[in-house]
Amino acid sequence: MRFSGRLCLLLGALLVPVPLPSQNVNPMHPEEIEVQKHASPDDMRARASNLQLQKDAKELAGLCASVSQHMEGLKQGLLSKDSVEKLKRLEKLSKRVREKLTQTSVAP
Repeated sequence: MRFSGRLCLLLGALLVPVPLPSQNVNPMHPEEIEVQKHASPDDMRARASNLQLQKDAKELAGLCASVSQHMEGLKQGLLSKDSVEKLKRLEKLSKRVREKLTQTSVAP
């Protein structure tokens, strides 16, 4: 009898739910629970657009540096083959970056 009483006490203690430190659930204030938020399609598009803007700006900076070197050669009467193509690419990138920046500054 003594053994079965201890066994019941032990089983009872094991069946009692014990909150773990990793379980930070507050049943009185469930709004305080921080859950992982899934990005909406709009958030994902905005993030991708921002990354593209950064890549375009970096490429634009590199092109500006290379075009200034080409201009030094032009002073000496040398025109490289890709100077015109780089200027066209620079123009397209600057237009795209300008449009993106004006869209983000106008958007709330």
